[in-house]
Order: sequence, then structure tokens, then C-alpha cells
Amino acid sequence: MSNTIKVRTGTILLAVLMMIAIAGCSSSSQASVDPASVDVVVATNPSPASTNEEVKLSGLFSGIELDKSATVSFEIRNGDQSEFVDAAYIGDNTFESAYTFTRSGINEVFIHLYSGDLHVTKKKPVEIQ
Repeated sequence: MSNTIKVRTGTILLAVLMMIAIAGCSSSSQASVDPASVDVVVATNPSPASTNEEVKLSGLFSGIELDKSATVSFEIRNGDQSEFVDAAYIGDNTFESAYTFTRSGINEVFIHLYSGDLHVTKKKPVEIQ
């Protein structure tokens, strides 16, 4: 085999390996996650929460493995008004934010999860005294 053929074969093999590596790195680990299998448990601390007092609002996710690259926001609805609050990743599939509820009773909280190309929204009730 001549040196030219060996170099071309090596170059082609290297190019193929690089394409495989790039494709593997760029594929989303969330591509195989069924959004219906993702769930979140929402909690307040203190619990029960009281109106006009700041609480820690947390969301613990299951059905998906998350890290700090994911983003979560809590959407608190009050009638036809919505307020979005960004949450921070604190580890163990949990995101947390501070919030002060101004309305007692059952508040509708929509949790928006963005991870790679995946966007999941879940609606959860939060009771405020």
C-alpha cells in the first residue's frame, strides 16, 4: 500500500470518528424522555404557607434526570394575571425560588421546565392560608 493511500485512509477514518464524536456530544440526553412521564411535586417552606409572607417554593422533578443546565420557572396565576418567577437548581432534581403569595386559598402554579429541546409544563395547586 502506498503512503498516499495510507494517509487518505487515515484521514477518512479520522473524519468519520470526529463526526461520530460530534454527533454524540450534540445529541440531547432528554430526547428519549417522554414528557408525560415527567412529574413535579411542589412544596412550600414553611408549610402551610401564609399570605404576605415570603416562602421557599420548590419543585422536585421525577421521570427525568436534571442538572444546572435545565431552567425552571414558576408561573403563579391570579385570575387572568400571571407572574413568572425563575427558580434555581439546588441539586437532586430540585429547583427553588422565593415568593410571596398575596391571595389565600388554592393558588394555581404552573411549573415550566426547559431542558435541551424539551419543554414540559405541569399545573399544581398550592394552598395558602
